[in-house]
Amino acid sequence: MLVVQHWQEVKQMPNMIGTTPKLAYPLLWAMGRPRSQHKEPVRSQVSLARATDDLLYELQLLDATDIVISCNVEPLKQFPGYPERYETPLDPGVAVSFNLNAVPYTITCDAFESVQGNMRDIGQLLREKRMLSQLHRCTSPDREFAGYRMATVPVAASPRRKPWWKVLYVAPDAPLAVVEAAYKSLARLVHSDLTHNLTDDAMAELNRAIAEARLMKL
Repeated sequence: MLVVQHWQEVKQMPNMIGTTPKLAYPLLWAMGRPRSQHKEPVRSQVSLARATDDLLYELQLLDATDIVISCNVEPLKQFPGYPERYETPLDPGVAVSFNLNAVPYTITCDAFESVQGNMRDIGQLLREKRMLSQLHRCTSPDREFAGYRMATVPVAASPRRKPWWKVLYVAPDAPLAVVEAAYKSLARLVHSDLTHNLTDDAMAELNRAIAEARLMKL
């Protein structure tokens, strides 16, 4: 099945009116969140579509809004969902952003070797947090998700600014070593006699791109 199983049910839930979840590509890793150095194998046979289905369903039960799920698998264009077959990306991380009571949260996971493994892990975390807040009066969803609150980082408005991977001419899921090599190569080009007409803006753009890349891949 190509589309999430509960999609029709999800769309009919009252809190979903005007807040259709977005499947973003490529991965939008939260700045400052650490990256896993070692990936664990995935034992579950759950597909990416099913893992996304379960995750979305948990978010609806939490009355979450402004949901954005991102990873390095391109979603289907004709309807929300992921293909059954896809090329495994170098970076299998998943990031899920949402609002609870107008407070923004972001949960990230790249501890597993596959995208579906990381998607499923976040879905199971959501389920456990939801059940804890229902079973125990000493806690609440706000308290359970306090550690995942999204930090607000001031960024200068620049609608024309390119994503870091386009500035550095690399894939979004390229390893940090590849990104660093691309940066050094472009920096040498900017400083060479061949580009003497370029202003300092070109180097500033490269520096901005590599800084964002390093934050995403820490």
